[in-house]
Amino acid sequence: MTRTMPRGFRVKTMLVSVFTALALVGCSSIPTSSPVGHIEDDSGDPGVNNARIPDGPEPGDSPSDIVRGFLRAGAGTGNNFSVARSFLTEGEAQKWSPQESVSVLPNDTDLDSLNVGTTSDQKTMSISPPVVGLVDSSGVYNSTKPGTKSTLEFSLRQENGEWRISSAPDGLLISQTDFRTIFLNYSLQFFTSDYSYLVPDSRWFLRSSSTPTVLMNELLSGPAPYLSGAVITAIPDGAKLNDSNVVTIENGVAQVPLGPQNPAPSDREKGLIRQQIATTLQVIPSISAIDLSIGGQAIPASLQPKTDTSVQVDGPPVVLAEDHLARVSGTTVAKVENSPNLKKAKASDPAVSLDDSLYVYLADGGKQLMRLKSDAVDATPILEGKKLVRPSIDRFNTTWTGETENKGELKAVGRDGKSFTVAADFLNGRQLVDIEVSRDGTRVALLSKHRGEPDRVDVVGVPRDKAGNPSGHVSETPIEVGANFDEIKDVSWAGSTSLVALAAEEGESAQPFRIGVTGPAEQLGEVSDGSRIAGGVDGRSILVTSSDGALYSYNSNAWQKLVDVAAKDPSYPG
Repeated sequence: MTRTMPRGFRVKTMLVSVFTALALVGCSSIPTSSPVGHIEDDSGDPGVNNARIPDGPEPGDSPSDIVRGFLRAGAGTGNNFSVARSFLTEGEAQKWSPQESVSVLPNDTDLDSLNVGTTSDQKTMSISPPVVGLVDSSGVYNSTKPGTKSTLEFSLRQENGEWRISSAPDGLLISQTDFRTIFLNYSLQFFTSDYSYLVPDSRWFLRSSSTPTVLMNELLSGPAPYLSGAVITAIPDGAKLNDSNVVTIENGVAQVPLGPQNPAPSDREKGLIRQQIATTLQVIPSISAIDLSIGGQAIPASLQPKTDTSVQVDGPPVVLAEDHLARVSGTTVAKVENSPNLKKAKASDPAVSLDDSLYVYLADGGKQLMRLKSDAVDATPILEGKKLVRPSIDRFNTTWTGETENKGELKAVGRDGKSFTVAADFLNGRQLVDIEVSRDGTRVALLSKHRGEPDRVDVVGVPRDKAGNPSGHVSETPIEVGANFDEIKDVSWAGSTSLVALAAEEGESAQPFRIGVTGPAEQLGEVSDGSRIAGGVDGRSILVTSSDGALYSYNSNAWQKLVDVAAKDPSYPG
């Protein structure tokens, strides 16, 4: 699969401000992975310093040296990428737009080992490095399929007796390590359809003094396409920052001046707008509060309501153990009091609601979806199918599943027994393996397979009506998560912005990974013969079961086998 990086479209004004202010980055701290951590300039971390101050061109460098040096220098953000621009002719240095996109290299890629195609006069060169991720101009990270390459073409000429690049593709090409050093993950905040929770829309941006302005402009532009229809914003369409078009910070207080709105928002709407903005900006360490104004009128903090940013998971995970529904508590497994004996039912894949009021599981080899209420004695069938996949329960106590041999649709059954068919056209003809609903109910993660292709996890928004019931279809623009893997055995939500999965690249055995919904994957140690994985809300509470019933718990960045415990099919509430 080949991807060409054209000069093409111009980047949005909001991102230009990130890069034009990069001269300030050299004297500021740079977090390595999240908005709350950072590496100081004097940290002594050689990787950080090398990323910021790459080598410039040397006298007598060959065209190949110039091209490779230019690509390496993309990791140096200081002074508006001045080192990278030094490999360009004077005219091209003014035109080159590093903010067009970001292509992320595998860490084991050595640019010196890549073949550079060249013409006989060395005036035209090309290189096709592998890439594992792409970040678009809005900061949305997309993982790429195995074998994806980025084809880069360069023109060179001599300037003052030295080879320089006269035409370069816009955008950056940097390693995974440099990406995590230079870029930070921020979350734009939107609301669930009932305004009960805030939903994060994960983006990646360079850290600079203009990051607050970038975040505000992206927030005003709305959610990423895969969330279309699933989340809402309190900010009216067309809202903009005032004529200054800048968010400034004074003594830790972010000054956010929005232009006038017509019609003027109510006090409730003002409070919701303030909360959405404040929660988005509060991840920036230098911001302790915001001063919001709309059309010059200050919006006081007293109008801001309290909305939860995540759905709490209070109950322990459910498993199947000794032919009964059971709950895992610490290092023990306890049978659910009213669980029937499930041996004859050929039961599998249990799930429990967030409020612990009901359990569901598959029976008869996936032909029946059964539900057991916590105050009932007997389980009852709520859906029949040919071979249903592992169910998942959302915060509305609606149970989701679907047929393995899928025709582009999901099934949902409400607490009252009403069933819904939800179109997901991109699944048509694929084999659905698992469906996992995010605990806020706005997204589903769908693991599917197709013969001859790598396994795929799509995350897509779930539009709902006013009663919280799913509408007739999911969003038409899913985002593919963890596309770098050839095999994905199982997947689970592990917080609001990430999943955990048992996944493997070609020729390797599946291991536990944490994967950002829009972000790179991170391996979480090794577990032998893992078959199922389940994640809690904090991303640290993770269980893995093996095919022989062994149960492993992830604690303190290590896996611990629960001795004398045999269980299968773990699932945290929700």
